[in-house]
Amino acid sequence: MLDRRSLLLGTLCAIGADAFAGKAAAAETPAFASAARLGDGFGLVLLSAKGEVLRTIPLSARGHDIALHPASGRAVVFARRPGTFAVAFNLTKDVEPDVFTAIDGRHFYGHGAFSTDGRLLYVSENDIAGARGVIGMYDATRGYKRIGEFPSHGVGPHEIILLGDGRTLAVANGGLDTAPDAGRENLNLDTMEPSLTFVDSKTGDPKARHRLASEFSRLSLRHIAADSKGRVWFGGQWE
Repeated sequence: MLDRRSLLLGTLCAIGADAFAGKAAAAETPAFASAARLGDGFGLVLLSAKGEVLRTIPLSARGHDIALHPASGRAVVFARRPGTFAVAFNLTKDVEPDVFTAIDGRHFYGHGAFSTDGRLLYVSENDIAGARGVIGMYDATRGYKRIGEFPSHGVGPHEIILLGDGRTLAVANGGLDTAPDAGRENLNLDTMEPSLTFVDSKTGDPKARHRLASEFSRLSLRHIAADSKGRVWFGGQWE
């Protein structure tokens, strides 16, 4: 049995009771997924609605969030920033997962989001040399081959979510510049500029960008969620 501390190393994702509508209910259908500590290492844990461990997938290092597309059974867990690996797995089938990595000069920030049809995966990344945020685009139907990128219109994009129109990405630009060689060290505390941006996922063009007041420049925007009225809420961490 996993304890709470071990389970909540990553972001706990609720897969949702209605995620597999039209499919026969089964005891092995997962309701939650989370990155976790597994003994002396790390992994991904799939849990039932009762909290029972259904399946575990080992990870080479600590994981963070999980992008889900329940309709297709696709899911991806990302390394904690500034990690460079991601593991794609199937929610309902115990098949060998696929591992893919960031290209040279990029690292992941721990989050991603699928397109409405589940064919594309958008991933928050850092252009290390340019100290700018980008959203990498991966083709989920071709082994998560990277097919392009567009700017996040900020520094340190953390969580990204696809909004209800199926086209607009909300991006929490945390404002933090990091690099794998520096570990968890934040490289730009004096020049942080966190922002919440709305980006057209088809063109990469910015639709809106909301910055915090200067006195809140060290409030790194991290996690976001959209409510039923279309409002986007964010959570931050003071640096």
